[in-house]
Amino acid sequence: LTHRAGAKLQFLVIDEGFGTQDAQGRGRIIEVINAIKNDFEKIVIITHLEELKEEFPVRIEVNKGPAGSTFEAVGV
Repeated sequence: LTHRAGAKLQFLVIDEGFGTQDAQGRGRIIEVINAIKNDFEKIVIITHLEELKEEFPVRIEVNKGPAGSTFEAVGV
């Protein structure tokens, strides 16, 4: 509805949307995200797949350690 009204979409979240895909399927999803990225102010991808890390140059990496979780902003 927002798009139809001519307003820019603000936020897209994909939570663990890659886990059921093989390498080819993951590649297609990344292509689609890149094709629509200018339609959104922010796109948030949540994944535990290490092989996808380099696909997204700006990211927040969360690491679990013995003292608790830490996070690091990369590419900001």
